Amino acid sequence: MKEKTQRKYYEVWGDTLNLLYFLRTLVIILSALCIYLTILLKKASDKPPILIKVDSIGQTQAIKDWQSQTAVTEPEVVNFTTTFIEYFTGYDFYTSDNNFKKAFKMMTLQYQKKADEFLQSNRIVESINEAQYKTKVNISKIEVLKDTPQNLILKIKGYREQKSYLNPDFYKEIIFEGELVLSKIKRTLDSPWGLLVDNYSETIIKEK
Repeated sequence: MKEKTQRKYYEVWGDTLNLLYFLRTLVIILSALCIYLTILLKKASDKPPILIKVDSIGQTQAIKDWQSQTAVTEPEVVNFTTTFIEYFTGYDFYTSDNNFKKAFKMMTLQYQKKADEFLQSNRIVESINEAQYKTKVNISKIEVLKDTPQNLILKIKGYREQKSYLNPDFYKEIIFEGELVLSKIKRTLDSPWGLLVDNYSETIIKEK
């Protein structure tokens, strides 16, 4: 009788222990599932939104002539060129660091290295900090020299008005001509223009 009672007590304890093991395993599995779903949600949130073209009454439309719709337009070229020249050559004591970062994002990787060498060898950043420049870029003409499916070569004419935060009497006008080589690329969130600067060279015509 005593042996039978001990066996029943052992069986009841064993069932409870098994249940605890099962619940522990279930908690581990559910925790792993939550972590996995969190990772999937994070990746999904990083993706750009899907855009669907609709007509005036909300009906979806098929996209036709995709190449012509993604081709770089003249206003985009002018806007891109003007923006880049202002960021890269519009030296300003307070904003140049941020402007250079923006300008480098508009370059190809190859030209980023070349542009960085140019800034360092000519001590551009040091000169800006020493003189505390404030520069306004004025572009008077943008001319297309060559247009291919891969590249655009532009001739740029303009002048820069250079002043100084440090010396209110300082003023210099720099007349320049530049040649800008642009690579046509696939549009992305980082490159909405569909263009990147592959090279920029500049000649100073006159300083006064």
